[in-house]
Parts: sequence; C-alpha cells; structure tokens
Amino acid sequence: MGDLGGESRLPEVLGRRLTYLLARAAVAAGRQAGAALTELGIDTRHYSVLAAVETGDGPSQRAVGDILGIDRATVVALTDDLEQRGLLRRTRSATDRRAYSLTLTGEGRRVVRAAHTLMDGCERHFLSSLPDAGQAQLAALLRLLLPATAPPRDTP
Repeated sequence: MGDLGGESRLPEVLGRRLTYLLARAAVAAGRQAGAALTELGIDTRHYSVLAAVETGDGPSQRAVGDILGIDRATVVALTDDLEQRGLLRRTRSATDRRAYSLTLTGEGRRVVRAAHTLMDGCERHFLSSLPDAGQAQLAALLRLLLPATAPPRDTP
C-alpha cells in the first residue's frame, strides 16, 4: 500500500482488510459531512432522520428506525431534538394510536433541502478520485451490504 497523504505507511494486512478500509472511509466521509452540516445546526444523524421523514408519507418513529438501521431509543432522542428545534412535528398516528407519525415543518423542509446541497458537495469532494462509473458501482455494492448492518428488531 502506498503513502496515505503524508501519514505512516499503511500495514499491508490493513490495506487488504475490507472492514478496516470501510470503517476508515466512513469515518472520513462522516467527518466531512458533519463539518459541512454544522452551518445548519445539525449533524449527520439529524440529517438522516430528516431525509427519511422527507421521503416518507408521515412515517412512524419505528419505520424511520428501520429505514436507517438505528434502535428505537436513538430515534426517539433524535426526534425529540428535531422537534425541539422546530424542524419536525410528531403527531399520533391516525391508524395506530400507539405510534407517532413524523412530518417536517416548513423550517425542517428548508433545512433538509439545504443539507442535501451540502451533502452533494461533500460527496463530490470525497469521491472525486473515483470516476462516475466507479462511484455508481461503489454505491451499488454498499447497498448490497446494508441488510447485514440492520440491528436486531426491538420487541414491543
């Protein structure tokens, strides 16, 4: 393996270890995305919830957790935070009184649109060393791995 931007040489065993490479790339991408999103007062977890709610038709907190692969307690904490910030509205579901339906507020829609633009720029920068076809291939391969990342379902 070659030089990593002036850092020490990566040991060959780690250069072959996909779990290490994926984790390192994820940390770097997350760091860049998090830095970009700070101007909107949100982080990558907030962005993910806002994006999941934006594309759904009033999804429940459980549905958002399933979509994002995060546990119920984390979804509730993020939802509480976004609701306090005036970006999200939580109302009782019309079809299941035990569940909450999530919708974006007007400010939430504005923030998520701005966040999409920032994330587009982050991805362009982060993936600039890959050709377009390589970026599409990487995305397709990572989507194949997503089922393996799902946490166990919470039981009611």
